[in-house]
Amino acid sequence: MTSKNLFFKLMKEDLKRRIWAVALLSLGFFFFYPVVAAFTAGEIKEYMDYAKGLAEYEERLVRWLSFNCGMTVFLMMVASLICGLSSFSYLNSKSKVDFYHGLPVRREKLFAANFLNGILILAVPYGICQVLAVLVGISNGAGSARLWQVALAAYGLHVTYYILMYSTVVVAAMMTGHLVIAFLGTAVFAAYMPMATGLLLGYLSCFFVTYAPHLPGLLSEDMMMHGIRFSPVAEYIYQLGHNGQQYMSPEPMAIPVMTAWAVSVLLALLSGFLYRKRPSEAAGKAMAFPVTRPVIRILLTMLSSLGMGLFLYAMRNSVGWAFFGIVFGGGICHCVVEIIYHFDFRKLFSHKLQLVCCLAAAAAVFLVFRFDLLGYDRYLPKAGQVREASIHVDRLMNWVSYGNTENLPDGQGGHYEWVDESSNRYVIQNMEYHDIENLLAIASDGISRAEENKRTTVPRDSRYYNEREDYGKQQLWSRVEVCYTLNSGRKVSRSYYMPVYNEKLRSATGRLYANEEFKKGVFPLLSRTADQVAAIRFRGEYSLGDSRENEVCLRQLPDGEKAQLLETYQREFAAMTLERMESEMPIGLIRFSQEADEAGMDWWAGQDALGDRAKENYKGYYYWARNDLADKDFYPVYPSFTETIRLLEAQGVKAGGYLAELDVRAARVELNDDYLAGYYSFSEDTGTVMAETGIYGEYGNYFFIRDPERIAQIREDVVSSALCYYNPVFPIEDLNVCLMVWDPGSDTGEEREGRADMPYENGSEGDWNASVEVRFPQGQVPEFLWEKLETAQ
Repeated sequence: MTSKNLFFKLMKEDLKRRIWAVALLSLGFFFFYPVVAAFTAGEIKEYMDYAKGLAEYEERLVRWLSFNCGMTVFLMMVASLICGLSSFSYLNSKSKVDFYHGLPVRREKLFAANFLNGILILAVPYGICQVLAVLVGISNGAGSARLWQVALAAYGLHVTYYILMYSTVVVAAMMTGHLVIAFLGTAVFAAYMPMATGLLLGYLSCFFVTYAPHLPGLLSEDMMMHGIRFSPVAEYIYQLGHNGQQYMSPEPMAIPVMTAWAVSVLLALLSGFLYRKRPSEAAGKAMAFPVTRPVIRILLTMLSSLGMGLFLYAMRNSVGWAFFGIVFGGGICHCVVEIIYHFDFRKLFSHKLQLVCCLAAAAAVFLVFRFDLLGYDRYLPKAGQVREASIHVDRLMNWVSYGNTENLPDGQGGHYEWVDESSNRYVIQNMEYHDIENLLAIASDGISRAEENKRTTVPRDSRYYNEREDYGKQQLWSRVEVCYTLNSGRKVSRSYYMPVYNEKLRSATGRLYANEEFKKGVFPLLSRTADQVAAIRFRGEYSLGDSRENEVCLRQLPDGEKAQLLETYQREFAAMTLERMESEMPIGLIRFSQEADEAGMDWWAGQDALGDRAKENYKGYYYWARNDLADKDFYPVYPSFTETIRLLEAQGVKAGGYLAELDVRAARVELNDDYLAGYYSFSEDTGTVMAETGIYGEYGNYFFIRDPERIAQIREDVVSSALCYYNPVFPIEDLNVCLMVWDPGSDTGEEREGRADMPYENGSEGDWNASVEVRFPQGQVPEFLWEKLETAQ
C-alpha cells in the first residue's frame, strides 16, 4: 500500500514540475477542437437550405475529428517532443540528478512515474476536448452516432502513434545528457532510416539502368518502404496516407496498431534499461554512453558522404565532382559531430583515422554503383534456375485497361469511378510464363541495349514512339519488365528499354505474343466468363464528338448469345499474332462490360438527366470520372475476326466501312517537326495541291487539299488514327492528316459557335463542321503529297 501511494505521489510531484506542459496542451486542444466546432457551426446559417448547411457542417466536423486530420498529426508530433524531453529533463542537470537519485526510491519506479505522466499529459486533455467537440457538434444538429464513432476511432489511433513517437523521444533523452543534443538525437532517430533508404533508392535509380523499383525483389520500393517505416514519424504518416479515410470507409487497422503498441513497449523497456544503467555523471555531457559515440558518428558521416557525392554526380555527371562531394560532405559532418560531442571547436579533427576509413568506404560504395562492379545490370539467370516468370512489354499492352468500376464513398452517397490497377502488378499476379529460353533471348538483348546506353549515355526514359535506328526501318521501342521466380521462390526483377519488334527480335517477340500463358497474363478479358458480362458495347472506327453517342449497346442479349459472342471473340483474339497485326488495322472496338460497369454508366446517365439539380460535388467529378469510365476496357476487332463480325451483324451492328461513308469536303495535312524546315517557301504558285495555308502557334502549321480526285486518292488508303493506338505494330507514316467532313447531325448553331475558334473551321463558307483524324500506312502516302512535303524541307 505504501509503495502504491509512493508511486502516485511521484506522479503528482512530477505533474507539478510540468504544469506548464499540461496548461499548454490543454489550451491548444481546447482551441483546436471545441472552439473550432462551435466556430464552424456559424456557417450553417450561410446556406439558404438549412439541411444542406447542416450536412456540410457535419462533414467538416467529421473530417476535423477524424484520423485524417493533418493538423492533429502535427500537434501529436510537437506534443511528443514536449512531453518526451520534459519527462526526464532533470537528467541534464548534475544538481537535479543528485537530488532525484538521492531519494529512497528505486530508479525503475521513478522512471515509470515520469514515463506514464508523459502519456497522460496528452491523453487526458486530448480526450476531454474531443468529447467537448462532439457535444458541441451534437448541440448544433450533427448526427451523434457518426461523430462518436469517428472521434473514438481517431482518439485511439492518434494516441497510439503519439506513444510510439513519445517512446522514441525518451530513448533519445536517455542516450544524451543535454536538452539540445536530445532534440538532435530525436531528429536522427526520426529521419535517419528514411534518408538512408532514399539515398539507396537514389543510387540504384541513378546507376543501374535495369533497376525496376516497382517490381518484386529485395530492392523493390515495397521492401524499401519497410526501411522508411522504421521511423515512428514516417510510420505515422504512412498509416495516415493508407488509412486516412477511416471516417468514410473504415478499414481494419488491428495489425499496424498492435505492431505500434508492441514497438512502443519495447522502446519503453529499452528506455527503462538505459535509465537504470545511465551514470549520474552523464548530466551535461553530449552522450550519456561513450560506446554509442563512434557508432553514431560513423553512420552520420557515411550518410553525408554518400549523399553529397550522389548530389554532385547527378548535377555534373562527373566522378571527380562525386569524390569531392564525398570528401566535403563526410569531412564537414565528421567535424560537426566531433564539435557537438566535445563542445570544443579544437576537437573537430579528432579520430582522423575513423574519418579516413569512412571516406574510403564511401568512395568504395560509390565506385561499386558507378561501374556496376557486382554486375547488377548484367544479371541473366540460367534457364534451369527459373521456375516461372512474368514479362510486361509496355508498347504491346499500354491500351489495355486494368482495374474495375467501384462505387467510391464521398460523403454524398458515393459516386462511380474506374479504379485503375497497376499493369505491372496485374501481370505479376496473373502471368506464369514457362518458355524461359525465349524470355532469356529477349532479356539478353535488353542487357546488350543497357550496356550500350551506358556507353553512349542515352537517357533511360527516352521517347520511344516511332524511334528509328536506321532511317527507313521503323522500330517498336518499349519498356520491358521481367520478373523471374527462381526455384528457391525468390523473385528477381529487371527493366529494359529496347526495340522489341525489329529484325533481331521479331521471332522471339512474335513467339512471346502467341503464347497462351502470356496473353492470359496480359489481357484480363481472356479470363472473363459469360456470367460476368452484363452488356456488350461496340464502337466504330471514328467519332464525330462524344464517342458514347456512336456506340451500340447490346444489353438485352439472351445468355446463350452473349456467351457465344464472348467465347468467339476470346478465341479469335487469342489466335491473333503480331505478324497478322502488321497488315491489319482494327475496324472497331468491343467491350464486354460487367455489372458494376453498367451500374456506373447508368448512375452517371442519371446525373446527366438531373442537369442543374445534380449535386455540386458530382459536377466536379463529371468531366473525368464519367468519361474515363465510359472509355475503359475496350478491345480491338480486326477484319480477320470473321465470326465475331458475323455475330455482331446478326444483332444489327455495323462493323467496318465507316470512313468510306463520310461526306469529306477537304483534307488537312499537318506539318509536324519533321517537315517544318522550309515551310515558309510554300506559295500558291507551286501547284494546285494547296488551296489555302494557315499558321497557328497553338495547333501547328498545316495546309488543305480540296481537289476531289486527290481527296479520293487519300481516302483509299488512310486508317483511323484513334484505332492505331490499339495496334502498336501496324506501320504508319509519321504524318498527321484530318478528313474535314460535313455531318448534318452536328450542324447546330450552338455547336457551330462553340467551334468558331478551332483551326479547321471555315466560318465563312461552312464547308465542313467536323474532322476525323487519320493516318497513312507506311509506304502508302500518295506521290503528289510526298512531293509537296519534300519541297517543304
